[in-house]
Amino acid sequence: MVGADDDDVAGKVEAELPAVTAEADVEVKDFHFPPVLNGLDFLQSAVKSLSGEDGSPAPRDLKYAVLHLQAAAETLFKARLEMEDPSLVWSKPATFDQAKHEAGIFHSCGINAALERLRDDVGIETAIEPKNADLEALANLRNRLQHFGAKDTTIAVQARTIPVLDLLLNFIDADVLPHDSSPEAWDAQLQMDDIRAGFRHLKDFVAHRLEALGEVLDTFKDYTVACLSCGQFAVVLDGNESVQCSLCGRPYGGGSDAAWEFAGTSYYSVVTDGGDTPVHDCSECGTAAVFAAPLASSDGAEVLICFADGNTFEGICQYCARAADFALEEAEMCQDCLDTRFAKF
Repeated sequence: MVGADDDDVAGKVEAELPAVTAEADVEVKDFHFPPVLNGLDFLQSAVKSLSGEDGSPAPRDLKYAVLHLQAAAETLFKARLEMEDPSLVWSKPATFDQAKHEAGIFHSCGINAALERLRDDVGIETAIEPKNADLEALANLRNRLQHFGAKDTTIAVQARTIPVLDLLLNFIDADVLPHDSSPEAWDAQLQMDDIRAGFRHLKDFVAHRLEALGEVLDTFKDYTVACLSCGQFAVVLDGNESVQCSLCGRPYGGGSDAAWEFAGTSYYSVVTDGGDTPVHDCSECGTAAVFAAPLASSDGAEVLICFADGNTFEGICQYCARAADFALEEAEMCQDCLDTRFAKF
């Protein structure tokens, strides 16, 4: 039973609450994120978290920077599709329903499909391949964080995200803002000013770190591969016992361990699952550490290189299955195998 005192308290509380009626002209602004501003908000958060104080963000900031950058990419690509035709955002455009679309009751396309539609259906100016290597590397890092956890250095995460940030800023300037006729278009322009300033600070910081290594790395470019963490050509294969990235410090272990890590598999998996091995024995040092990877000097072309001693080779000998330069080009035969065959005569 409610007493008189309780009635007095309830009356006072009710009197202090603002009246909200169906006729009240209330403009709700506390949770309003239209597509473009939503994507820019994720992007702004990522840039701020990546920069931190003097280029040294906290680990938790880095985690959310990766998650928010991935969300920014997906949101902004789909925001541009939405401008062209909302049905393009759906995984199956033919099933588009406006009511369900506004309620969010549908399956949207993935980033690869979004990029295909931006290229083929929208005809965007920015050249972005659907299977962009930088976007895929970011997605892999995000998946590790989301599902398994991840361990990396600050500079590795910063360097890995810069190409994606660069791509997104070019895309926004060329293909989003010029087509944004929404009431929030001016707000988007202002937000981009802040994002650009933060990105320049981050980019300059990482460039300074790279510049300090530039002269040394240029000397070793014929046997330097790109780091799996930071994405920079900073892993010098110079015959040291352990392989490590000069920029972000990621360790790869010995030459053989490094080769298998770059191959994305293991000797055990190859033996168990069958198939051709991606890692071969080196005809110079004898280590199972030769893998085909782009070098800093190869302009994207894959080169067979030994992760243990840094030697490069023409191919795999068809007789001994070692990586080697061919003494007999027509037969893809190394010098040792050729000498052995001639010794029989």
